Amino acid sequence: MNNQVTTANPSECVIRSNNRTIYTAGRPPWYNCAGSAVEPFVIGICGGSASGKTTVAQKIIESLDVPWVTLLSMDCFYKVLNEKQHEQAILNEYNFDHPDAFDMDLLLEVMKKLKEGRKVEVPVYNFVTHSRETHTKTMYGANVIIFEGILVFHSPEILKLLDMKIFVDTDADIRLARRLKRDISQRGRDLSGVLKQYLNMVKPSYANYIAPTMAHADIIVPRGGDNKVAIQLIVQHVHTQLQLRGFKLREALANSYNDQPMPSSLHLLPATPQVKGLHTFIRNKNTSRDEFIFYSKRLIRLVIEYALSLFPFDSTVVETPQAVLYEGKRMATNKICGVSILRAGETMEQAICDVCKDIRIGKILIQTNKETEEPELYYLRLPKDIREYKVILMDATVATGAAAMMAIRVLLDHDVKEENIMLASLLMAEIGVHSIAYAFPKVKIITSALDPEINDKFYVIPGIGNFGDRYFGTEPSEDYY
Repeated sequence: MNNQVTTANPSECVIRSNNRTIYTAGRPPWYNCAGSAVEPFVIGICGGSASGKTTVAQKIIESLDVPWVTLLSMDCFYKVLNEKQHEQAILNEYNFDHPDAFDMDLLLEVMKKLKEGRKVEVPVYNFVTHSRETHTKTMYGANVIIFEGILVFHSPEILKLLDMKIFVDTDADIRLARRLKRDISQRGRDLSGVLKQYLNMVKPSYANYIAPTMAHADIIVPRGGDNKVAIQLIVQHVHTQLQLRGFKLREALANSYNDQPMPSSLHLLPATPQVKGLHTFIRNKNTSRDEFIFYSKRLIRLVIEYALSLFPFDSTVVETPQAVLYEGKRMATNKICGVSILRAGETMEQAICDVCKDIRIGKILIQTNKETEEPELYYLRLPKDIREYKVILMDATVATGAAAMMAIRVLLDHDVKEENIMLASLLMAEIGVHSIAYAFPKVKIITSALDPEINDKFYVIPGIGNFGDRYFGTEPSEDYY
């Protein structure tokens, strides 16, 4: 490839080349049609300091042409220094290349969670101040996880998590020259301090702890990122492994569960003349945008009210203004959180705010990759204590259920109990209901209508078209599906 990677900081969430951007903070589907996690392919890249490990990782990512990948650097896991160690670091007398300099327990915990596809908070290390920043970087596992660092092969437990082990073998003089340039220009060190650290700690540690782990490598890459042949061989092998583990989620979902009875977790809004009348307005392609919004809001309110009626209620007695006791009901919990799947789910937020006083709202952005037609997670903002809440997950329409399944998995990753999740939607395809109910049988599914089919573009039939485009006025000129 002729593209030159320009981003060299592994803590960044993007890798930019001349003509495209590769996102390393997002997340593709990481589960199969049964809602179970798909085993990711984990690559470990080891080598001496300034050997070109990060460059090799970036070249692999770019050549793979995979739009989403998790890139984790071992440098993030340096231990927090005590006062004496901090003084040694300032004097270039603390050995950052020794295994004891790393928080191996935290590193192992993070790697295990990433391999399980779960959310992790990764420390951010400041090499200028020799300390961890107060903020962390949120990361997720993906279909490909790349872990790079000087002692990636040191821990037997971490070795077991690696599917491919790469050692970058670069001449010592080149590594020293790169380290001098990096530490002086980027980390504010002086020449004598860098040489002192290299001779007393970096070089001995390489000989004692890093070079011997080369024996664990499946592939040794001489000359680092300049070795195009080795990188292409690695990429070919990874592609083979991804094909063996890969799947087309939406396509698989669309062809499953034919002629099955509706699951007990489905709660369908009674098809009253009022509900049918509202559907008549919003399904009509000739309905103006203003009327579409007006009648959609009415229907959304009914769906949200119906969802709330499914929560547990306790009996209670109150006294009326006429001093008469009234036996009533009160919702058994006040810990309810709404989460919208952007962007169409955002249209349901006002209704839930209108009926639930001071309710907290979370957001999950899931968009369809135009090339693969698969949903991908781009952004989320959820209450930190969401695990303590009952969650109403909102999306205007559900076709195959792929996006809803991804959103449910996100909530489960944040320790929300499956039985505490409700999925509320205006319209669902039968296949989407089956897919969600099979994968997550404890999730309650609430909708105002079921349509029998989806077409080859994953539109619900007869459907209402693209709800978000019609609501926000961004619909294309061609006819709706």
